[in-house]
Amino acid sequence: MRKAPPFPFSQWLQPKRSPDEADLAAPTAAIDVCPVDESARWKAVMASTDDAILLVDASSHILLKNPVASRLFSKASQTEKNRSERLSETLFGFTLSRELDDLFRKSHDRAVVVEAEITLTQSVSRSLHTRVAPVSSDEFLIVMRDLTELRRLERVRRDFVANVSHELRTPLTSIKAMAETLLDGARTDESVAERFLETIIRESDRLVRLSSDLLDLSRVEAMGVNREPEDIAVLLWDVCGRLTAQGEKAGVTIINEVRPPLVAEADHDEMAQVFVNLLDNAISYTPRGGAVRLYATEAADSLTIHVADTGIGILKDDIPRLFERFYRADKARSRASGGTGLGLAIVKHIVENHGGTVSVQSEYNKGSTFSVTLMRK
Repeated sequence: MRKAPPFPFSQWLQPKRSPDEADLAAPTAAIDVCPVDESARWKAVMASTDDAILLVDASSHILLKNPVASRLFSKASQTEKNRSERLSETLFGFTLSRELDDLFRKSHDRAVVVEAEITLTQSVSRSLHTRVAPVSSDEFLIVMRDLTELRRLERVRRDFVANVSHELRTPLTSIKAMAETLLDGARTDESVAERFLETIIRESDRLVRLSSDLLDLSRVEAMGVNREPEDIAVLLWDVCGRLTAQGEKAGVTIINEVRPPLVAEADHDEMAQVFVNLLDNAISYTPRGGAVRLYATEAADSLTIHVADTGIGILKDDIPRLFERFYRADKARSRASGGTGLGLAIVKHIVENHGGTVSVQSEYNKGSTFSVTLMRK
């Protein structure tokens, strides 16, 4: 921490002059100085920043606060007629933050600039990088930068790296173990060698799917979409044709009730991937003898495609997290079916890139319905 010499707050608002300019200006200062509304200037400065700013006196009474601080601490901006009430507010009374109050006390007692990251606990927890600096013998400036979103993104990144590492480690460990077993002599047993080689191929395919989904997710997160009028009904018939063989192998009937024309603004390839993923999931989680039904509902400016199955359904507690990357409602079954845990995250990003929404309704052991809403124009 560094010393901050006493500095009159009012000087922050005065124009700076060079020594020569000061000498020239001195003789005529009495007639040359224009009156400046320092309060108005300071309010304009504070209103133009994204940081929360408070000016407090040595007794921790709030002298000034900007609109960001008022919003951050759920206080409405005070009008000028309530000035006396505003000046009587204390730092702790306004913020209800013991951490912030302690930081101010430290700066006050030592007459130094102090900085720390504090946690503001309200309806939503927030992380604030906070700086308290003496600006005069009895005035302290507090600047708070909201780092909540940055910290959230850091957690997402750490979780993503951890999940990718886990998803890669599992098939790689299996491939390595079986390859070593084959090298140790199991290759001479034809039945064992064949079974191990099939597993190696299956796990390799899983790695290929994972890398493909990771690339797709990265692409849809980073890029926009080229939307054009697209007959979604025609697109759905094409998607159903691609997955007919998979449905027949699983003993699941695909029923497509969507009929053209059904036009919306969409990128053909991106939207095809959305419904391939949804239909693939529906088939994978529907027992043999079940069915997957596609149907549409229309509004004046939008249309909604529903993918309904008679599968195992989703527990109520799992639904809010269903579109998170690597989240699996049924982890064992998802991995057994070759799922990567990224399919629904890709669906969500593509649909939102189109300005649409995706939702799910489900009842455990009775099936699920995924609904994609797209704008017509």
